[in-house]
Amino acid sequence: MAWAGRGGKRVGLVALLAGVVALQPGCSNDTGQTPVTDATGSPVTEGDLTGDTSTGSTEPTTTIDTSTGPVEQCGNGAVDPGETCDDGNLDNSDACLNSCVLAVCGDGFVQNGAEACDDGNSDNSDTCTALCQEARCGDGFVQLGAEACDDGNSQDDDGCTTACEAAPVMLCGNGEVDEGEQCDDGNALDDDNCLSSCVPYSCGDGFTHAVFEECDDANLSTDDACVECMAAYCGDGYLWPDMEACDDGNLDNNDDCLVDCSQASCGDGFVHNSDEVCDDGVNDGSYGGCAPSCAALGPHCGDGQVELNIETCDDGNVVPLDGCDDECQKELPAECLTYVPLAEPDRNSTFNDGPGKVTKCDKLLENKWYRLTGPAGTLMPTTALEPFDCGTDAPGWMVGVHPTVDEGVVDRQVCFAWDTDCQWESTIQVRNCGDYYVYRLADPPDECLRYCGLDG
Repeated sequence: MAWAGRGGKRVGLVALLAGVVALQPGCSNDTGQTPVTDATGSPVTEGDLTGDTSTGSTEPTTTIDTSTGPVEQCGNGAVDPGETCDDGNLDNSDACLNSCVLAVCGDGFVQNGAEACDDGNSDNSDTCTALCQEARCGDGFVQLGAEACDDGNSQDDDGCTTACEAAPVMLCGNGEVDEGEQCDDGNALDDDNCLSSCVPYSCGDGFTHAVFEECDDANLSTDDACVECMAAYCGDGYLWPDMEACDDGNLDNNDDCLVDCSQASCGDGFVHNSDEVCDDGVNDGSYGGCAPSCAALGPHCGDGQVELNIETCDDGNVVPLDGCDDECQKELPAECLTYVPLAEPDRNSTFNDGPGKVTKCDKLLENKWYRLTGPAGTLMPTTALEPFDCGTDAPGWMVGVHPTVDEGVVDRQVCFAWDTDCQWESTIQVRNCGDYYVYRLADPPDECLRYCGLDG
């Protein structure tokens, strides 16, 4: 054995004793474990094994053999003790980091699909917010060096514009017109003269004025449901596509656009001034109707042709009181309809109160047509009368017979009786109107003469 200097003898001795001890068979303590001893045979404590000599305890302990247990490894795909996740890879951009902990905003790694950025801090004034979103104007965080302000809204009158630039604070709604305001009525209403933005209302501002507007669709278009802030309607003069075919702004059904805003056409029941003669809505060419082309009338009253079983006459016009009325039916002539009635009781030839009493004379007859009616009688007598008959001195009677209807107007002589049956004469005209006669009377040729009547 070589000399080890001072203390070397001790080292050699210890090594020798250790070899001896190693050759001795082990024995166990009461727990069934073999105690660990040092070279002197004394029990070795846990502190001795770890180098901890602070307690000086001599209690027996056991050793742990780490060479035979499982080896823990992050990334093996199994969640081992001390790991919160293990996805079997070393990718830091997914939900589990390569340190086997769950990815979170602020870990410094950008998680795909969940984060736009991750700078590993909670500073909201840099380019990546604490929410791991890229900083932008309007996110509510002031980005240093890039924004003067950021209030997170879209108002321009609250001290910070939508461009994140500082601006004067608008005091709209305080009832006073401040700088930057055109009006301020002290309320937040948008249906009065001053909007909540402190600008005057106007058609097209998108707000319906409670008094002056029916609608406001925020545009000045005239081809939608709101025209000049009034509800669109047929006749307003503006074409509303898909709702109107036309709109000429009038109530004329005889032009190109009808009052219902549809295009005029043959068959619409209205005569189009420029190219239609008629339009009855049927246009089948029947009597009183219109031809299919709307260019000609069908058979009709006034065409000069008597339509059998429909017309009793057709004198080529639709003027009434000419014997054929405006519906082409035979009618009494005008004199049978526009006469002056003579109905005095004392005009009847049976009235005679003698001389010097009732004495009436016809004057100013003016060649008008007259009809004897009522108590005066219904026709002129055709036989000679006596003086003082019919309330006059010299009564008038007609010479000849009354005409038939077909004879039309005839001339007759009237004699006025005095000293003779025909002391004076006058020419009249007579027409048979079917149920009665009418007489066209001239003024008598002398004083106190009168045309007389007779009960028929």
